[in-house]
Amino acid sequence: MNKLFKTIFISLFLTSSLFSNEIDKSLDVIENTNTKLKTYQNKIDNEEYQREELLSKYKYTNAELKSTKIYNEQLRKILQSQQEELKNMNQQIIDIENTQKNIFPLMLSMVESLKKLVEMDTPFLIEERTTRIKQLESNLDKADIKTAEKYRIILEAFKIEYDYANSIETYQDKINGKTYDFLRLGRTALYYQSLDFKNYGYWNNTTKTWEEIDNSNAKSNIRRGIKIAQKHQNVDFLNLPFLTSKDN
Repeated sequence: MNKLFKTIFISLFLTSSLFSNEIDKSLDVIENTNTKLKTYQNKIDNEEYQREELLSKYKYTNAELKSTKIYNEQLRKILQSQQEELKNMNQQIIDIENTQKNIFPLMLSMVESLKKLVEMDTPFLIEERTTRIKQLESNLDKADIKTAEKYRIILEAFKIEYDYANSIETYQDKINGKTYDFLRLGRTALYYQSLDFKNYGYWNNTTKTWEEIDNSNAKSNIRRGIKIAQKHQNVDFLNLPFLTSKDN
């Protein structure tokens, strides 16, 4: 019986040892498998992280690419606009150069017209008007005065001449070295009065000469006209018929 028990014990022991070895092997396999699975999982996690990172970079790059395309399109439009503006500016420069070439002869002609006007016109303020024209002629030759400014000055001179037609004025000037008071009515009638009130006359634009006035009523009207021009008397009707001939 004891021998049988020992045999059974030994058999159980051997069986247990074999089973234990198998369990250990199984545990080793499981541990190795778990390790490999953990490694695989880490690899998967790492690859997923890289995928997410690449996806994020792709989205960012794609957004940057869209922004770059929008910027490039806007830049293209700006460059095109600048090219068109530059083209227009070049054309304007050409136009300005052509205008300056054409406007200089025009200004010469305008100054010459003013000069002839003064020569043919009623001889009032001759020194002032001729001096102005000489200044205009001098300005045309000056390089430090821009073309636009030269043109403006000429137009201003024309305006002064135009305004003479709509004004009344009195001033002192000389005839043959003798000083007189002059009365200008517009630019068509010009009278003189001696400082001692003894001599009166008018400019005959037909004969281009000074004509004396003997008519007392006309003399009185000249005196009143001078006072009106000096603003010493209210505006009133003046009877001054001596424009082209000496009738009275």
